[in-house]
Amino acid sequence: MPLEVEGFSDLMTDIAGMASAMDADGAGAPAARHILEAAAQPIHQQMKANASKDPRIITGALHRSIEIGRVKKRRYSGKSITIGVHRKAEGAYYAPPVEYGHGGPAPAPAHPFIRPAYDTRQDEAYEIIREGLRNALDKL
Repeated sequence: MPLEVEGFSDLMTDIAGMASAMDADGAGAPAARHILEAAAQPIHQQMKANASKDPRIITGALHRSIEIGRVKKRRYSGKSITIGVHRKAEGAYYAPPVEYGHGGPAPAPAHPFIRPAYDTRQDEAYEIIREGLRNALDKL
């Protein structure tokens, strides 16, 4: 059974046009940055809650080290944002022993807080990105 698809080249042209409109020089660059920053918020909040024994208490060096990075343009993969413990953050030395556990005279088990935060809130972040892109493309 043969299948013939028509209009695929027009669709690809439209998609390429939307992508170039959202590129760094277009009006979509601030929109893309705001969308990624908004999508990072739920995961960031969940990370801070996971890093505490009592999620209502968010204080200390570990919590100050959990940050949302800047939106960066990648060479081949578009834009990205990092959420988590960055090397230069205050208290960054404290995060790996908490995340992975440690040995020594007083060993401590792992208390992961980064990956569970992503797993818990990834759908919410995805919906924020989806709605933000839909609204941005409607404005173009």
